[in-house]
Amino acid sequence: MSFARARSSVSPCLVGLALITPLSLVACSDGDGGDDLLDPPPAGQGVQFRMETTIPAGVEGEWCKFMTGPAAETWIERDEVRFTAGSHHVLLYETGYAQIPTTKLDGTVVDTSGIFDCSDGATNGWNVTKLLGGSQNGTGDSVLDFPDGVAMKLLAGSVVLMNAHYLNATDGDLVPEAAINLWTRPASEVTTEGDLLFLYNPLIKVKANGSGRARWRCPVHADITIANVQSHMHKRGMGYSAAVTGQAAFYENERWESVPVKRFDGGMTVRAGQTLDYWCDYENGEARDIYQGARTTDEMCMLIGSYYPADSRTSGCDDAAGGLGGEWVGNGTATCAATFTCMQTAFEATDVVRAVTDCIDAASPSVAVESSAVLRCYANSDDPGVECTALVSACQAI
Repeated sequence: MSFARARSSVSPCLVGLALITPLSLVACSDGDGGDDLLDPPPAGQGVQFRMETTIPAGVEGEWCKFMTGPAAETWIERDEVRFTAGSHHVLLYETGYAQIPTTKLDGTVVDTSGIFDCSDGATNGWNVTKLLGGSQNGTGDSVLDFPDGVAMKLLAGSVVLMNAHYLNATDGDLVPEAAINLWTRPASEVTTEGDLLFLYNPLIKVKANGSGRARWRCPVHADITIANVQSHMHKRGMGYSAAVTGQAAFYENERWESVPVKRFDGGMTVRAGQTLDYWCDYENGEARDIYQGARTTDEMCMLIGSYYPADSRTSGCDDAAGGLGGEWVGNGTATCAATFTCMQTAFEATDVVRAVTDCIDAASPSVAVESSAVLRCYANSDDPGVECTALVSACQAI
């Protein structure tokens, strides 16, 4: 298996463990009645999406549901999220479908008539175009929040994908509920289209009974203004920092739960050509290596925030052409030549992403630019043996 193919399974998805028994899930249109969890927006001011399910005792689960959004084009100014105890996050994505799909992009048939198991990744194999909103705080700050004149566009009749992650640590069934309100503003009041930064580092390793750092530098392709930011880690996360390369940190945090959202009065400008440099520090008390993944037994390192104007490449740490972007900074001493030799073996491994992660983690920080260039080329190229020759040669020289 190639790394390029494996990359599709390491989207900013939050995968689950077990089959969930669905009870009900509805998309509430404008003006529908609410309950104690979260009332929907008044008619003409937004739309609400909800899900409810049953999780047996001791089960950690992640599940998904496709729903149809408003019939008319919608401009979202902020979101509001509530979910009952036991969850780590609730997310909502826009897709490129006009109707609810029943097969993945590779032809795999999935019963999407109700809540379905998405243990291979909430967005893996589906035509997902962007994140619309969500939160890791059940009663607190959520992801999407724009200043006056800025809003995110949701295309008319778009199919959306709602995703939730729950862990039932009790000795009885858990019946969790989740609701997301998308508050809207009239198109006549929108002067700038906004979007969400959703930077998900797929290469994380924390050694057994040890510490680790996952560091990723993501390119900014157009001038943007960041309205707010927050981090996302799992329980081994002990420290977090985000900065524009060469500048002081603009966000730092030591918490993986009840994560603070930092808002920038008037916005924080980042110029085209600059780089968002963020990292997570971990402590692992288990006798096994920990890698990236959605389960509580895995780890994450993300930078999330509202910004404008929208630039899809910047949103997901893509390169200029829309392929895999960014630079990974290793924690070892390996030369670029040794790192490339390691990656050649890794590209043929059963678990390509973990094998590549081992190579990058062992690389010296001084070869981050060259080793990442080779990795990106192999991930994005149809014929890396030919197209990546110059980059490989530069890597092998150091």
